[in-house]
Amino acid sequence: MAKGANDVILRDRLQFDIDANGDTALVYGRIDLSDYVSIVENKGLAIKEVRFQLRTATAATNGVWPNLMSDLTPGAFSATFYESYLKVFASTTAYELVEDVAIGSPNVLCVFEKQSTVIADPAQGLLAVDSYEHMFGTPDLHPEGYDVVTDLLIGIALQNCTNDQLKSKTVEVDVMLIAEPKKITQKDLTQMLTQAQDL
Repeated sequence: MAKGANDVILRDRLQFDIDANGDTALVYGRIDLSDYVSIVENKGLAIKEVRFQLRTATAATNGVWPNLMSDLTPGAFSATFYESYLKVFASTTAYELVEDVAIGSPNVLCVFEKQSTVIADPAQGLLAVDSYEHMFGTPDLHPEGYDVVTDLLIGIALQNCTNDQLKSKTVEVDVMLIAEPKKITQKDLTQMLTQAQDL
């Protein structure tokens, strides 16, 4: 999305840890929007675009997140089918369970999902690999922008990401927002409350 005349671009970088099993239980980072939002002053932001970039700390790969997130060493496989999962989302509500977060969930602006699959045999090595990712973006879900009057939460969770670039590592997600400052009316506040109670 191109930046509009009144839009602001906000950036932040959040760090999170992946354990030795390749897992990260749902954790949140907070994007401070206090310079732009205030219910008392009727100040808000219409968030038009949210972009995520996942980053590793591995210099050998220039910090690029691996396409296949599980262990790729054939001898490490004790089964024939491995799947790895990652979900990143922006929300104004802190969900307790990541499986409750989807595009129909109240106060969710966007959701990024990535899944990789490895089919292997300990004797024969890797037989097949596949990777899938999808961004349910803000322009798709909220074409006019998603109005916020609070800070924004970025949630992330991973499962079975045993690639050596990921497990037992501190990694990062960069976040970029394109948003338009706006005056929040009582009608806008009522609409926000209604959206929060949709489900």
